[in-house]
Amino acid sequence: MSFTVNTLRNVTTACQQMRDHIKTIVFRPDNHKTLDITFGPTVAAELIGRTPEALAKAEAKGRLPQPKQLPNGRRYYTLEDLTQIRTALGIQVGKQPDEDAVVLAVQNFKGGVGKSTITKHLADYLALHGYSVLVIDCDPQASTTTMFDIQPETLIDDEQTLGAFLSPRSTFSDFSQTIRDTPWPTIKIVPSSLGLQDAEWDLTATLREGGQAVREGLQALRIGIASVTKDFDVILLDPPPAMGFLGLNVMAAATGLLIPVPARQLDYLSTIHFMDTIADNIEILEENGTPVDYGFIRVVCSAFSPSKPGENDMWRIMQATYAGLLLGQPILASEEIKNATQAFRSIYESKPSASHQTYTRCRDNLDAVFAEVEQQIRQQWPSTSLTADASVGVAA
Repeated sequence: MSFTVNTLRNVTTACQQMRDHIKTIVFRPDNHKTLDITFGPTVAAELIGRTPEALAKAEAKGRLPQPKQLPNGRRYYTLEDLTQIRTALGIQVGKQPDEDAVVLAVQNFKGGVGKSTITKHLADYLALHGYSVLVIDCDPQASTTTMFDIQPETLIDDEQTLGAFLSPRSTFSDFSQTIRDTPWPTIKIVPSSLGLQDAEWDLTATLREGGQAVREGLQALRIGIASVTKDFDVILLDPPPAMGFLGLNVMAAATGLLIPVPARQLDYLSTIHFMDTIADNIEILEENGTPVDYGFIRVVCSAFSPSKPGENDMWRIMQATYAGLLLGQPILASEEIKNATQAFRSIYESKPSASHQTYTRCRDNLDAVFAEVEQQIRQQWPSTSLTADASVGVAA
């Protein structure tokens, strides 16, 4: 083994050991993430879409079980309780059984724009609000996979992986077997693994064969998702940061696109190239028999620091340039998000790391941003479009 390879292997081993040590501290006592989230009556009612009084009345009449209580008598609910309450009260949050999931790609080529962080937080937000979510980590870097407490290296000998499914050399063809549980009862994940990069090379090799082989390679993820699209409300795709065959698979499979762009000049300029490249590659997909037409495209300003010189100016430039595509709320830069991700958690899984006011401001900001995304998602289903929602009195 060469000096270079040996050095890299040693550093990798040391980093993995440190990661595992950090997990033993963060996820005590069992070294695995558990979902320790509870809600008081007011928050629970808000998430369900009812008043606290309505919940109490349903509990008093026996339509709902009595909530759990702390030793001090305070009532609380778990995420599982919220799911059961929605079922008992006949509250349908997501799509109808015969409708397809919205497949949303969170994509930008530029590193550091918050792609994986947004994917993880959006998944948690949707789950809190009653949607069933599948996250597909298509990035060999596997940041989203790690945030859901799955280590990519543990899947190296597993044949039922996304990489194996996408690889034209593999005989594995049951996409549903790639889906894993997460600590969230209503979020599942197709994790990334070390074999995903091998699948990229295998898919690229189909270019030598041309014709049908290329078309099948470009549609592999779309075909896999089609087999489970009735089982979830929303499918979130975390793509690789480059536009190879994996990226093309994501673009072909998605039905909506969310583009994170920080309010920084270089990020703004690189996004011009990104959007032009996306358009070029969609034309390539269509030329190869893979039509693509997104139900919506939205840009979200990420990691926004209004106090930094120039970022307010860039925000105004983005508002003028992206017009109707830009979400009305930017995602504010926050130490709370940084601290949460360092503990392999999202804001929605964490308690305040500093002041409660700072934490609340951060969470309220994310709620406002993701509520806009949720509205776009709901408009894709005939049963929950703005017209349908207005007729049943449900906010889109």
